[in-house]
Amino acid sequence: MDKGATHINARTFIVTNRSVLTIAVPMTLAYLTTPLLGIVDTAVVGRLGDAALLGGLAAGALVFDVVFTTFNFLRSGTTGLVAQAFGRGDPLEEQAVLWRAVLIAVVAGVVLAALAPLFAVAGQWFMGAEPRVSEAMSVYIRIRLIAAPFSLINYAILGYVLGRGEGGIGLMLQAVLNGINILLCFLLGLELGWGVAGVAWATVTGEFLAMLLGLAIVLRRFRKLERPSRRRILDLPAYRRMLSLNRDIMIRSFSLLAAFALFTRQGAQFGTVTLAANAVLMNFFLVAGYFLDGFATAAEQLAGRAIGAHAATPFRQV
Repeated sequence: MDKGATHINARTFIVTNRSVLTIAVPMTLAYLTTPLLGIVDTAVVGRLGDAALLGGLAAGALVFDVVFTTFNFLRSGTTGLVAQAFGRGDPLEEQAVLWRAVLIAVVAGVVLAALAPLFAVAGQWFMGAEPRVSEAMSVYIRIRLIAAPFSLINYAILGYVLGRGEGGIGLMLQAVLNGINILLCFLLGLELGWGVAGVAWATVTGEFLAMLLGLAIVLRRFRKLERPSRRRILDLPAYRRMLSLNRDIMIRSFSLLAAFALFTRQGAQFGTVTLAANAVLMNFFLVAGYFLDGFATAAEQLAGRAIGAHAATPFRQV
């Protein structure tokens, strides 16, 4: 009886401005903590009074973004697939989608962490910046990529909760992640004088603690539910479907990042001070982009839910 009621509720829903804002507003606030973190990182390193360190931080963050763009589907793709399962009233598939994403995240994250030195060398070659900038960039990349498994698992967990329309939990997870990161930036970067390395270690710690919190939340929920079989979680066609989502998302993301990469590289050619100044300006520019991402998330969840429920009217309302 309960299963049937859940199934009917999943298929009959109305999309209103309120339902959009219920997801968009908390996630807008959550996403805005990301450029805020960038501003804090820039401020902490900027207080050290060395433009080369600030330039290295900017270049390192760009390389990190380029590498992780390949795995954006672990957030947005998981959101869409979980939303469709939610629309069908299929809690087993919701769990299976999350565990598939987590498995991909663990494998890919370990590989990325192992390849950190290679990414550092490639980044130095691409940027062609001054030696001290390149040195700071290398330190940042090598340390921050240690967090690759944690970061990618956090993508998967965030995708799962957003797929269910739980913007409040998403806000809490992002606030914890970036809040810890910001506090540790001040402690490690300024108080202990670790500089760029301190900023990078702050990110590693924040990602790890946010991952533990996210896993605790979903495992506590799953304890009360029937669990999907191992065979269902390891279903190869389902993995192919998830990875196929990455193609279009990756093309879009790389197109966007190509512009940012060119902008940063050209800044480096004009000298360390110009590169550092552009890094400050870019953080303010990103605030506008992240502000709009809350509405993108609402569209992903509600459209996916409507598709899963085969509900044409809610899809048009979205």
